[in-house]
Amino acid sequence: MSSRARKGRAATTGRPTTRRRTRRPVKRRQRAEDRLIGLGVAAVVAVGAAVAVVNWLLAHWWVLVIVAALAVLAGGGRLCRQQRRARWEAVRAQGLRYGLSQLDDLHHARFEEAVRDLMHRDGCRDAVRVGGGGDLGADVKATDPYGRRWVIQCKHRRQGLAGSAVGTPDLQVLNGTARRHTLGVWASGSRPLWELLRAVPPPRKPSALS
Repeated sequence: MSSRARKGRAATTGRPTTRRRTRRPVKRRQRAEDRLIGLGVAAVVAVGAAVAVVNWLLAHWWVLVIVAALAVLAGGGRLCRQQRRARWEAVRAQGLRYGLSQLDDLHHARFEEAVRDLMHRDGCRDAVRVGGGGDLGADVKATDPYGRRWVIQCKHRRQGLAGSAVGTPDLQVLNGTARRHTLGVWASGSRPLWELLRAVPPPRKPSALS
């Protein structure tokens, strides 16, 4: 076989390879076009469905009125329940009173909860009990209506005024202390704690909790 024939065959066998390479971009282009067509059809269907729903609602406007009325009733009922709950909490908080004998009978955990509730009674709406392991000396935290942050450590001693005093090392971790008489006056509901203590920073600007 001559060299020309071999070259002819080589050229002939190379043609299909060239055609295969040119078909791939065509297929990709076709797929992209099909995808665009599908998206267009889906968009047309969605728009048509939306138009149909709007036309149906316009023809049946009373359905919108009923739905709106139900929504208003549901929102009004929820608002009434929230207001009723808030009024009840306010009444319960304002009526919260403790005597020293009551506080003495409490478990230390319940005593911390009582201090939290008293702070809440005086307007500290974010008062929370954080006592427990790793509390770093903080048993109750709260923000008063004047924006001051309170960190309270509760020390509950037995036998009330007749009991032994809290040790000095425990008091050194506090910025201020209150005697049992002050606690009794505060728990009785006469005035908030910040009006009974002397070493209290001046009020800040009213906060969001005011």
